[in-house]
Amino acid sequence: MNSKGPSLSLGDLLSEEAFGLELLTGGENARGRPVIGAHAVEVEHPTRWLSPDWIMLTTGVRLRGHANAQRELVRELEEAGASALGFGVGVVFKRVPAALAEEARAHGFPVFAVPYETAFRDIVRFIDGALLGSDEQAYRRLSALHRFLVDALREAEPERAVVERLARFLDAGVVIFTGAGEPEFVAGDAPVADLGRAVAALPGGPAELEIAGYQAVATTVASRAGRPVRWLALATRRTGFVTRLIKPAAETAAPLLSALARVGDVVRGQEDAVRSALLDEALQPLSAEEATSLATRAASLGLDFSERARVAVIARPARADPGHPALDVGAVRRTLVDQLDRARAPHLVTRRGESIVALVQQPAAALRAALGEVAAAHAEIVIGIGRPIDGLDRVHDSVRDAELGVDAAGLEHGRRLLDFEDFDLGTFIVSEVAPERLRPKLEQTLSVLRANPLLHETLLAFFDHDLEIAATASAMHLHPNSLRYRLSRLEKLLGRSLKQPSTIAGLYIAVLADSQTPASATVRMPSSKSSRA
Repeated sequence: MNSKGPSLSLGDLLSEEAFGLELLTGGENARGRPVIGAHAVEVEHPTRWLSPDWIMLTTGVRLRGHANAQRELVRELEEAGASALGFGVGVVFKRVPAALAEEARAHGFPVFAVPYETAFRDIVRFIDGALLGSDEQAYRRLSALHRFLVDALREAEPERAVVERLARFLDAGVVIFTGAGEPEFVAGDAPVADLGRAVAALPGGPAELEIAGYQAVATTVASRAGRPVRWLALATRRTGFVTRLIKPAAETAAPLLSALARVGDVVRGQEDAVRSALLDEALQPLSAEEATSLATRAASLGLDFSERARVAVIARPARADPGHPALDVGAVRRTLVDQLDRARAPHLVTRRGESIVALVQQPAAALRAALGEVAAAHAEIVIGIGRPIDGLDRVHDSVRDAELGVDAAGLEHGRRLLDFEDFDLGTFIVSEVAPERLRPKLEQTLSVLRANPLLHETLLAFFDHDLEIAATASAMHLHPNSLRYRLSRLEKLLGRSLKQPSTIAGLYIAVLADSQTPASATVRMPSSKSSRA
């Protein structure tokens, strides 16, 4: 903070919304110019009455019809070190004269328009009050700020609106960070990356910081239930009147943002329940009339199929280590919804047993990126993504693909995510052929596997390790010869050699198809009349 007493910049004056001032020339750097006074002058050679860093206020009485005088005024003020020229419009001139504005742009000299309704004496009084260190101006602006922020509650995204209004009101950078220092909302100019690292290292707030030439204040803000606290950070390069407002402004905004988080928990909880119930209905067999009704309700939640959507299924691998803790489905769901909300992707998400099903309207690459973040945050899950669909009547196709993706990923060592577009031929065949048509062809193989659980487990491990004897034996804690013995027993029971590609392909398809039995499927599939041929 400035230790030399009260100071004021041109930006502080321009930020006073009650005046309605409009900066016309000088660029954004002009806002940093110091201001130590203001005087209304309507005579020739006005710098006789002005000191450096003063603002001249004029209505241009002597400038009408004199373009050369307009240009000369700018040059005189620039040479004298004046801070800026405030030009009152609506008295002599309807707008700032073109010659004056052109000369000001050429010199990079700040000129701002003063509307007819704003009296010069109010501008002078404001500057004098700020420079005298009076708290009156600060209290008045904080009161106005509070009303301005409370009004943001009417917006569709109130948190974002509060951040944007706070930045605009103070002409400062405003950021809400997660507890880890990741930005959630950003408005205005701020050193976001450096500031994020700084707040993530803070033990608590509030705190005053100096970072990359910025003065900043950071304070904690309540987050949604079950999530770490967040940070509200305000930053500015300027010193003076507005800087003195930064800390009290943060203290004014933080409780409002905390209240929004608590209210948001209730609202989001209700909305999540509606979305979940809608997807649960969509996952059941539907008549054409029911599908149309559900599509209308989905569109009201943003999922209107203006671009194609996909189903994602998230689950623990079927062959996960039983010694590992059970999957925290609630935590995974929160991570998924946070990622989709952050990307503003329309979605429906529901929980089905120990898995999560999501219908997401988002480009393929963006969806994969979001799901990749979920997988990175939860090492114990695998994710399948279904084919793109253009309506709720095709959701069963996409969800079956996604389930197959989960099962197929579980058969590949180290695979965490499998998209329909990346299906191998065997998985693609299973996804395209209706279960009731495929099952009779595979029943003999499946009956052998069901009757011999030990051999079934061995086969899955063999697939999981790319048909390599040494790697499979090591993973199962067997001697390679013991593994070979088990595989030879399986060959005898099947009556086919595992060295034949057709045998391996058939077994792989059988294992995938078996994972899609009605007892294990995430959804009830439509009747045969509505299934694909």
